Amino acid sequence: MSPANDLPLRLRVHHTECVSADGAVLDVVATVRGEEPAHADVRHDDLAEVILLDSSGSMGAPQAKMRAARLATAAAIDALPDGVAFAVVSGTAHATMVYPGERRLAVADETTRAAARNALRHVTPHGGTAIGTWLLLARQLLATRPDAIGHVILLTDGRNESQRPADLRAAVDDCVGRFTVDCRAIGSSDGVHDWDAAELLGIAEALGANPVVPVEDLTGLADEFRAVLARAMSRRVPDVRLRVRTTGLARVRFVKQVHPALADLSGRGEPAGELATDYPVGAWSPHDQRDYHVALEVDAMAPGARRRIGWLSVHAGADAAPVEAPLTVEWTEDALRYSEINESVAYYTRQQDYAAAVQRGLAAARAGRVAEAEEHLGHAVALAHATGRDDDVALLARVVDVLDAAGGRVRLKPDVDARLTQSSLVVAHHTSRWGPQEPPAQRAAPAGPTAPWRHCGEEQGGAYCEGCGAHHLSADRPGADRS
Repeated sequence: MSPANDLPLRLRVHHTECVSADGAVLDVVATVRGEEPAHADVRHDDLAEVILLDSSGSMGAPQAKMRAARLATAAAIDALPDGVAFAVVSGTAHATMVYPGERRLAVADETTRAAARNALRHVTPHGGTAIGTWLLLARQLLATRPDAIGHVILLTDGRNESQRPADLRAAVDDCVGRFTVDCRAIGSSDGVHDWDAAELLGIAEALGANPVVPVEDLTGLADEFRAVLARAMSRRVPDVRLRVRTTGLARVRFVKQVHPALADLSGRGEPAGELATDYPVGAWSPHDQRDYHVALEVDAMAPGARRRIGWLSVHAGADAAPVEAPLTVEWTEDALRYSEINESVAYYTRQQDYAAAVQRGLAAARAGRVAEAEEHLGHAVALAHATGRDDDVALLARVVDVLDAAGGRVRLKPDVDARLTQSSLVVAHHTSRWGPQEPPAQRAAPAGPTAPWRHCGEEQGGAYCEGCGAHHLSADRPGADRS
């Protein structure tokens, strides 16, 4: 039986049907989801799991962190089905095997699970943090089972202080396509986090584009590990690819994942024939749904013409038939028609705008540019408030006083501790899913320019600024008409 286990995949695309006769950018949201196959005979010996457990000295301050990490790892081990290949690694300035003792994978059964739980008792916090070495050991271990779907849980409470940034980037690059990773980052209950959001987001984006989850309540860590394991153990397709195939009328501007977490996939495209590019999107299970934002630059055409400009398709291996959706548009001079923005595109554009506003605002705060920080963070608060993301507003309230959430008026708190900003940075990349299942408070209404709009000192007729490439939804705020 193949790892795919005949998993059916479904693809739906959403986009406006009209573009400007002068040429434009067509925004497409593609939804890919798995479905339970008719014969769900799952074999767990096609799965492999490595748990990377931060055991650096900071995990002992306080000791409750190390205790919670050991308990969570034990819970994950108990959740491993029989037949899964697995290992537990202690991460400090070096990567050390916890179980099994040699650099290999064990096979989960009652005996090996008990032995692994026992080995955890001897893990004590000491030394520094070199996450790249942990990832490279996981790669080495999973390479012994190239037939298996590899997954890694990475738990840390600190930044990569014992390794050069270039070495971490090189290690991550070496792991791309080898396995997917779920990062869990421990902080304190009052929101102080010593890990680096940019580091963990870089790891997550490259290795599966799963959300980075901050952990402030240690009592829930074991349940979090069980949930991560349950998802990982349901995967049946090792290497799904989103293919973008165009005619001569269109070219790819970018491809981004927009749910469950934001991730730019544009640089990972691989040629797949004439005018076709594959974007690897990782392993898949019947319970997975991921959404992607594909932007296509469309050539000018005579008004009234209607043509197919390309296709999106999902490929799950040579033995599985691809699922394909055509992309057809009509060219028009009617600004009311070509300026309309599809509801799903509007929904995800606002969430991308929120993440960008948080990132820019916190960067400005760190640099001491108070007015700029308050402008961006106020915009982020207004977006979060409008879409019902009250938890995000509460996170931002750690660094700003919210004077008017709806109006986006905030005041930067004095002497903000940078450690209070890490959770906001990673959570800003989490997205809620567009669709009928969303609560009304979390759905953005369709929006778009009903008339020409201004940006970079020029009148704009399409959804993107011709000068800087900003989207209308991202630019639609005070101060957008910049020169």
